[in-house]
Amino acid sequence: MLYYFTACDKNARRHYDETVASPYKISELFDNLDSEVKETLIANNLNEYVHMWGAVSGSQNVKRWGRLRENDAVLVYTTEGFTYYAKILCKTHNSKVAEHIWGKNNEGKTWEYIYFLKDLKEVSIPKEVFSSFFGYKLNFTPQGFSNIDKEKLNIRMKRYANTDQMIEELNNEFILSEEDLEENNFQTSLEADFSKIPDDSPEIKKPRKQPRVMNGFKAWPRDPKISKIALKKAHFKCEIDQSHITFVSDASKEFYVESHHLIPMKFQNDFTTSIDTESNIVALCPLCHRKIHLARKKEKKELLKLLYDRRSDLLRDNVGIEISLDNLYSFYAIQ
Repeated sequence: MLYYFTACDKNARRHYDETVASPYKISELFDNLDSEVKETLIANNLNEYVHMWGAVSGSQNVKRWGRLRENDAVLVYTTEGFTYYAKILCKTHNSKVAEHIWGKNNEGKTWEYIYFLKDLKEVSIPKEVFSSFFGYKLNFTPQGFSNIDKEKLNIRMKRYANTDQMIEELNNEFILSEEDLEENNFQTSLEADFSKIPDDSPEIKKPRKQPRVMNGFKAWPRDPKISKIALKKAHFKCEIDQSHITFVSDASKEFYVESHHLIPMKFQNDFTTSIDTESNIVALCPLCHRKIHLARKKEKKELLKLLYDRRSDLLRDNVGIEISLDNLYSFYAIQ
């Protein structure tokens, strides 16, 4: 399991500075700990100073704390994003120790459901990168003490031997796409005169491009010209259902459709060949495009299977990209 806790308000940030960013001198409270925790701390040479955190009482907090096990992974979130990755060492329910360390909140509660951390590593993971990687909406904001959705985590873990490897890639290698950051602006940029856009030129296999900085993030770029070629080859018809008629665009003088990368651009790092290519770009009416991104899992799977059946051979034959349907589902954080 992969948990996270947040330290964003003034008091939580002070606690973060005192017991996470810096180890706390637990030796002064050692006699107040139960024997099993003492033994664990001593065995790990953490009986003098240790990193630690706690949760206040509450049904969800208590349930999650109860599920914590040694070596479970945890991310630490602040207003700067995710700043630390650690493992659970052990836990204890101890209001006396918690109150001595952190005091009480405005409701008179203390953070009595304590867990000790080991193997703390600094990371720098913006919440937008975290959200894109795990399949949350990009405006998702972590709250309180929680865990990554089990299904989303299982989908991602299929690619890694352990959570350490996954977090290493998330921290150092995973890059957002322009689609994540500026979808509306990109679709608007495609609204133009298509008369000079070729639709009969052969598709060329190309190496992936270098990411560029966009809105403060590294992102995989998309070439509007390639999307325009794909839309023209689709005859400006929705590839889910050609009967989905929208409206005639004033700029293109064609029925309005939007371009969508079937393999999302944020997974470009999984391929040495560029996935910003016509075979990977489908034309969709605005409704189907929103469904691909926002519909319930069952409906998403139906649409993705339809598009996969139509495009998988083209991807393989034209640009040498082979993926299974299950892999495609995983790119959308569904299984």
